[in-house]
Amino acid sequence: MPKPNLLCILTSFCVSASLATAEPVKVIFDTDMANDCDDVGALAVLHALADRGEAEILAEVTNRKCPGNASAAACAAINTYYGRGNIPIGTDKDGAKISGGRASSYTPALRDEFPHQAKPDDEMPDALAIYRRTLAAQPDGSVVICSVGALSNLEDLWHSKADEFSPLSGTELVMKKVKLTVIMGGGFPRTANPETNIKLDPPAAVSVVNEWRGPLLWQGYEIGAALITGSELQATPSNNPVRRAFELRMHHGKPALEHGKPSHDQATVLLAVRGPQPELWDVVDKGRVIVDSDGHTEWSRDWPRPHRYVKIKNGPSALQKIIGELMAAPPSKRTR
Repeated sequence: MPKPNLLCILTSFCVSASLATAEPVKVIFDTDMANDCDDVGALAVLHALADRGEAEILAEVTNRKCPGNASAAACAAINTYYGRGNIPIGTDKDGAKISGGRASSYTPALRDEFPHQAKPDDEMPDALAIYRRTLAAQPDGSVVICSVGALSNLEDLWHSKADEFSPLSGTELVMKKVKLTVIMGGGFPRTANPETNIKLDPPAAVSVVNEWRGPLLWQGYEIGAALITGSELQATPSNNPVRRAFELRMHHGKPALEHGKPSHDQATVLLAVRGPQPELWDVVDKGRVIVDSDGHTEWSRDWPRPHRYVKIKNGPSALQKIIGELMAAPPSKRTR
């Protein structure tokens, strides 16, 4: 049997110690909690990281109109399961700017089958108000925004005016309070077809890409497509709303709980909290993201901006294992 590599053991220990002793990352989670269950998995990962002291969940906002009027309730049911039922939640009342869309396979079930205190989406606080109130209350340069859906809320925030929460404009508030915005959207180095999150509201994506002046870290569609997780939830109890969502969401004709599905949003949460760890990610910088009016994305080096995008280093297995374990981790006793 080969002997363990001492350098690897020491490196692993140092990384674990660093994560345990660092200040929790303050996160606002901006989600299209309605269609795909990777949003549910992402929120589970975020709670697991909060249980480990790595993250503080400041607020959650939804950016896509849920046909069941239950996206906030789905978030609240998951929060309650993890012992954080008091997290502020806001909804974008018009949601993404495309019409139609099929009914959610899981938000009504999470609303009806699990405890929570949320109202219907159209009676919840507005996403923009939650954004501004939350940011105004935080120390300067302390907040990470994790966006895993339409960029509608980000556009609204950037263009917002002074209000009862802050005398600052949205631009000033973001520049003062937000240290990083991590976006799941597009595809890199370029997309052949518009990616879903960008396609939900192309004008918002164009606006954010061209106007947002803080650092943007992008994770393209190709990342999550390579990371298949979800079957790990089979080992979790039946009162787990995350498990229930994966049970109800079909993927290739079978429940995602049986064989898993792509993990776009889970990977974004991991990036938002732990950053692009060099053993897991390669980072491309010294360029900018371009979004056209139809929603295509492309990486360009013609004009360097504070934009970066990530690529998986050394294959998907390590990331899949981390995401699967976090998603299936039981709630911490200190929060139950």
